[in-house]
Amino acid sequence: MDLIPIIESILTLFILIAVGYLAYRTGVITRSGVTGLSSLLVNITLPCLIIESMQVPVTPDRVHEILVIFTIELVVYGVSFAAAFLVPYLLSGSRFEAGVFRFMLIFSNLGFMGYPVCQALFGQESLFYVTLINIPFGLLVFTVGVFLLRPDLAQNPDLKRILSPGLVSSLLGLLLFFAGVTIPSPFSDSISLLGSVTTPLAMIVIGALLAPLPFCSMFGDVRIWVISTFRLGIIPLVVLVLLRPFVSDPLLLSVPVLLAAMPIAANTVLLAEEYGVNAEIASKGVFISTILSLITIPGVAFLLGAG
Repeated sequence: MDLIPIIESILTLFILIAVGYLAYRTGVITRSGVTGLSSLLVNITLPCLIIESMQVPVTPDRVHEILVIFTIELVVYGVSFAAAFLVPYLLSGSRFEAGVFRFMLIFSNLGFMGYPVCQALFGQESLFYVTLINIPFGLLVFTVGVFLLRPDLAQNPDLKRILSPGLVSSLLGLLLFFAGVTIPSPFSDSISLLGSVTTPLAMIVIGALLAPLPFCSMFGDVRIWVISTFRLGIIPLVVLVLLRPFVSDPLLLSVPVLLAAMPIAANTVLLAEEYGVNAEIASKGVFISTILSLITIPGVAFLLGAG
């Protein structure tokens, strides 16, 4: 198994986080600047990334694979939602902190890390499956994910906050996907360019949010280690045990399981900041889980027989 692409992907994330950390410490980015960047990401670049990820041609040969992948994802999210329902009861924290924990347990870093790691381990063909798995991810993040972070919105619905650019872009992307419509150039090029800055800017925001925290506090929150253990290890292993008897195609099994083993999604930080909940806890979660994934991702890949 070639571990170099995995290590390079994770180290790239840390370099970008370090840039955000240093930028805040040296005054290049202020606290208000972090808020502005988060808003830019959530309302413009992330929606563009979602639409771009759904620009996948649907051919008759692919229809069966699409149905299988979506069925597998029902299992993946079923396991993730079960963990998200149970684990926060074992941890201390406010209602809004519990919402952040639930978000972290359900949503992994499918985008930035998923593509290079799957390509390195399973080849170019796996990227189609990664893109398909990103479709329900984008839709769920801006519906269920928002209500997890802000449960009060379900009790007092505010259409302006619920009908966010992220949700609108997810619905639009789905419509274009099932209609088989391809966005023409130069609009597609503009959307692609805007979407491409999401990952580096998101990592910079995470670094900037970590900068004001005492260094020891990044590692001292036991709750983050519990969440990371479930996110990186327990959830993908349960998914693997449930799917292995029913999925005979190694690639159809391996890609969803490996993506379920990715670290906590950077979107956790962006949406926590946007919706006014604890973005510092979210930043710690992304940071710690990404460090631990240097060990856990190769372990899961070994169980899958990659390489």
